Amino acid sequence: MALRRISLVVLSALALQACSQKTTFSQKNFVGFYVQLQLTDVQYGNQPAVKKVKVDSLMYAFNLNDSLVNSALAWYGEKPERWEKFVADVQARVDEMRKHYVKPKSR
Repeated sequence: MALRRISLVVLSALALQACSQKTTFSQKNFVGFYVQLQLTDVQYGNQPAVKKVKVDSLMYAFNLNDSLVNSALAWYGEKPERWEKFVADVQARVDEMRKHYVKPKSR
């Protein structure tokens, strides 16, 4: 009986460790969210109440919550290479968006 409990504890610990090494969020989705978050900050930085509503809306649109965002940030923070790839992916997304940006004509 004791051996059974020990093996159950060991298996549970191994399963927990395996789960903790996987991401619980889509990296591509998080890059898109982050880009939109930065744009929202630029547009509504002076209006905290409006910005909060917009950020909540973004989180809903990207199917995220505070817990997932914190988990993503912690996951990226574990290894500098992850941050480097994340920043490169964000920059690539911004560059792609720039290609499609049409600058308004000045009057």
